[in-house]
Amino acid sequence: FSLAVAAAVLALYLDGRWWSVADVMKTSNPSRVGLVTVQSVGERVVLFLLSQFIFGILERPLESELAFSLHPAGELGKITWSNGEAVGFYTVKRKGSLCDSFTSQSYKLPVLDTLFVRRHWRRRGFALEMLEDFCSSFGKEEALGISNPISPSMYEVCRKYLLTHQKQRDRLYEVEAPGGWGERRSVWLQIQLSHIPKNSKEQALSLEVSKGEVNATEDLKEEIGASDPTAEQLSEGVGASVCDTQKTGHKRRGTAAGGAQTSKQAKTSN
Repeated sequence: FSLAVAAAVLALYLDGRWWSVADVMKTSNPSRVGLVTVQSVGERVVLFLLSQFIFGILERPLESELAFSLHPAGELGKITWSNGEAVGFYTVKRKGSLCDSFTSQSYKLPVLDTLFVRRHWRRRGFALEMLEDFCSSFGKEEALGISNPISPSMYEVCRKYLLTHQKQRDRLYEVEAPGGWGERRSVWLQIQLSHIPKNSKEQALSLEVSKGEVNATEDLKEEIGASDPTAEQLSEGVGASVCDTQKTGHKRRGTAAGGAQTSKQAKTSN
């Protein structure tokens, strides 16, 4: 979809009826609490809207060139649900998966590619929670990557995480695809040397992390409930006709929290 058309999105035609974007972001399914792996068609629609519409159109500066690429169906993605609403997501490039459709190169390690938290839900520890989940999900891997460039806000998330998880300091790297040893930089070392990019308006929007989060464990525990229906009803037949639709685009890789960033074509924010 073009950016001009995307700015006029009013509703989505899904499963035989029209839904507002706000309704699609909600669920009454009690099992959707905390981080949930994207599996159903409905969850794919929610992931699409979070990355392409909410971040791509509503929550990034008009002058910004940052955008998320569409996430392939086979790519690992998790959505964070709180109080019955989708509040953010992250996606991962699996070890061994192709870097893109134009090369035969594959990733040498799991890479946190995109991470985003909706503006209203920032400063509540969700980006920290997603980073911790990513690291624990690949506990047997010697090294883990975060797509270059990492935003200042995402570096702050990493700093807070590594301060309380010392054993992870030798595992996290900022990487360029495909993530060979010559394409990695230690995240902890960059933090210690203060080799962290300075904030800009664009990056600050992308990833705002609570400066008061000192105890990672406590900050990650949010009270979660359930609210109005919707996403689960989208799991069956989605003929997504978008009423005045939305954008897609390549992302410049990197990782931002808030709209946390990610792979080389796009960027994320918290």
